[in-house]
Amino acid sequence: MTRSLMTGIAGLRTHQHQLDVVANNLANMNTTGFKAQAVTFSDMIYQNLRNGSGDVAPQSVGTGVQVSRISRRFTQGPLESTGQIFDFAMQGEGFFTLVGPSGEHVYTRDGSFNLDPTGRLIDPSTGFYVRRFGDSGETDGSSFQVTGDDSIQIPLGAAVAGQETTNVEFQGNLPSTAQPPSTQVISSTVPFVTPTGAATLTTPLNDLTLNTVDYVSGDQITVFGANPDGSSFSSSFNADGATMNDLVTALNGALTDATASLSADGTLVVTADNSGTSFLSIGIADNTGNTGQTNFSGNAIVETVAGSDGDTFETSFEVFDVRGETHRVNFEFRKVAANSWDGMATLTANSGTLIDDSVFNISFNEDGTFALAGDSGIGDTDIELDLTSISAPQTISLDFRNMSHLATDYTVNQTPDGFPSGTIVSVSVSNSGELSGVATNGRTIPLAQLAIARFRNAGALNPIGNNQFQQTISAGTPLVGEGNTNGRGGVVGGQLESSNVDVAQEFTQLIVAQRGFSANARTITVADEMLEELTNIIR
Repeated sequence: MTRSLMTGIAGLRTHQHQLDVVANNLANMNTTGFKAQAVTFSDMIYQNLRNGSGDVAPQSVGTGVQVSRISRRFTQGPLESTGQIFDFAMQGEGFFTLVGPSGEHVYTRDGSFNLDPTGRLIDPSTGFYVRRFGDSGETDGSSFQVTGDDSIQIPLGAAVAGQETTNVEFQGNLPSTAQPPSTQVISSTVPFVTPTGAATLTTPLNDLTLNTVDYVSGDQITVFGANPDGSSFSSSFNADGATMNDLVTALNGALTDATASLSADGTLVVTADNSGTSFLSIGIADNTGNTGQTNFSGNAIVETVAGSDGDTFETSFEVFDVRGETHRVNFEFRKVAANSWDGMATLTANSGTLIDDSVFNISFNEDGTFALAGDSGIGDTDIELDLTSISAPQTISLDFRNMSHLATDYTVNQTPDGFPSGTIVSVSVSNSGELSGVATNGRTIPLAQLAIARFRNAGALNPIGNNQFQQTISAGTPLVGEGNTNGRGGVVGGQLESSNVDVAQEFTQLIVAQRGFSANARTITVADEMLEELTNIIR
C-alpha cells in the first residue's frame, strides 16, 4: 500500500510541474521574444517481484512518473510593428548578443533596445550593451566605433561632412526642330537691270531701267537707314557718271556692322556682319533739286532673312563645394548649327564667379544620338568655379552622353554627384543586421554590424530571466556573424517578435494536467481507504 501512495504522490508532483510550465507559458503569452516550453514525462525505476526464467516472464511494478525533460519550442513568433527605430526583430534562427558589466555574454530574442546616456545601444531592462561584429563604423572614415570595443555607439546629432561635386550627368532631349542663330539680310525687291540684262558693278546708273532722266553734274544720291544696332546713318555721293559700284561703295562707307554687295542677277544685298537680332534697313533717294531721276522707290529694299539669336533653353542644378555648401548653377543651351549646340553656365553672384563657363560643340549624329562635346581649353566639357571664400578653384565635368537630339520637346535633367553636409537624425537596419545612420542630407552612413549568434542546439540554452539565455556545453559554441548568413536569420527593423505561446494548446494542456492530477489524487485516496480497511481488521 505504501508503494501506491508514493506512486500517487510522484504523479501529483509531476503533474504539478506540468501545470507550472503551462502557467509560465500563459503568463508570458505577451512577453517579447518568449519561447514556450513543453513537459515530457518518463516512468521511474521498477521493483522486480519475480525474475524471469525460461518461458516465465518477469514481474515488476513501477514506482511512479517523473519529468524527463522540459523543452523549449524555438519556433518563429509573429512580428509586431512598433515604429521605434531601436526595435529589432529576429526572423529565423539566431539571437542578439548582449554583454554584461562583467563581460559575460548572454543571448536574447528580445530586440527592444535603446540608448544609454553616452549613446551606447543597450537592453534597457538590464543595462547590458548590445554587441557588434566586425569593423563596420571603424574603417569607412566615420570613426563612430572604437577599435577593440564591441559595444555600439549611435551618434545621433553627429555632423556628416559633405562632398564636393566633380561631375554632372545630363539626361534628356534637345529638340532638333530648334533654330540656330541667323544673320539679317535685306535685298532689293527685284534685281537692278538694264535694257540688255542684269546690272553689274560697272553699270552706270543712267543705264538702269529705273532711271528716267540722266544725271548731270551737281546731282547727288543719298543712302540712309539704320545699322544692325538700330543707330541711323545717312550719306550722299555724286550721281553724275556714277555706277552701281559707287552705290555699293557709298553704302559700305555709311554702314556699321553690315556689308552691301551686288549679286550676279543684279540684286542689291545688304547683310549684317553678326547673327542675332538686327534692325538693319536701307533707303536710296535722289536729292532734292536733282536734274536726273531714278525710281529707287520702285525697287524697295526689304528684309529677306530675319536676324535671330537662335533658340535657347535653360536649366539649373545644385552643386556642392568642398565644405558641402550648396551653389546653384544656371546652364543655357543655344543651338548654333543644324546638329550642334553650345552651352553657357552662370553662377549666382553671391557664390562667386566662373573661370571657365562654356561648353562648345555639343554635337549629335543625324539620327539624333550623341556624337561628341567640347573643344580644347576654354569651351571643353569642364566648367571651373571660383567660389567665394574658397581658395582653390573647383572643376566640374559635364557629361552629355545621355542626351538626344530628336524632334520632340525639350526635356533635360541633371544628376550631380557630391552631397551637402548634414546631421545624423535616425537609424536604419538592414536584413543582415547592419546599422546605418540616416542623415538630413539623405546619406546613409554605416555605423555597426549587429552580432547575431546561432547555436547548433538552441534548446539546450540556459534561461536566466529577463528574456535572456546563457550558453551551455550542450548548446555548443555560439556561431556569431552577420544575419542571413550560415543559417542565421534576418533582422527586421521597427518590429518586435511576439511570444510563440499557442493559447489553445496551453488550455488543452491545462485540462490534461488537471485530469492527470485528479487521477493520481484518486490513487492516493483509494490506497488510503484500503489501508483503513486493513487497519479495521484487527479492531
